[in-house]
Amino acid sequence: MKTRTFIAISIAALMPLFFFSTCNSIKELVAFDVIYTLPPTTFTYIPSAMKGGGEELLFSGAIEANLDSILNANGFSAGVVGNTQFIECTVSIAQPSALTFGWLGSARGEISDNPEFSLASEIGSVVNNDPNATSVVLLVNNTNIRPYLGAQFFYFRVFGVLNGPLPAEFVDLVVEGKLLMHLEPLN
Repeated sequence: MKTRTFIAISIAALMPLFFFSTCNSIKELVAFDVIYTLPPTTFTYIPSAMKGGGEELLFSGAIEANLDSILNANGFSAGVVGNTQFIECTVSIAQPSALTFGWLGSARGEISDNPEFSLASEIGSVVNNDPNATSVVLLVNNTNIRPYLGAQFFYFRVFGVLNGPLPAEFVDLVVEGKLLMHLEPLN
């Protein structure tokens, strides 16, 4: 009799443990990674007086990434965006069309959740070895940027170290990128 009671109590005690571990396993089975292509962001860089070899801020602004829309587009009415990282980030010249990046020595990108960039993280950098290039691809560092993503957008900026003066009054640049996002159901 005591043995049956002990077995029954043991099974009853272990049932919730089995149930909850199974739920987590099911959540892990349903979760998956998705590649999200950021909308191209075009901006105009108007050079300031050359600062002896230091960094110049080329762009600073908000980039749209609506997390609810991303979840819905991937079949989750309620879910969680987990670990997220840049897998690609490119800066290209849009106008003037004949201009190249001969004036750009290097560039780096940063992400933040606020426009002041009080907490920011570098997502990648590039050294420009091709003066005839019209695009530079940042070598991304696989940093988890999820803490910097708001519900609708995040803040991004690009710095550049110039080789010399920009050979134009302005340059229209485009930032493009792709994020690898881990999506999982809420329940």
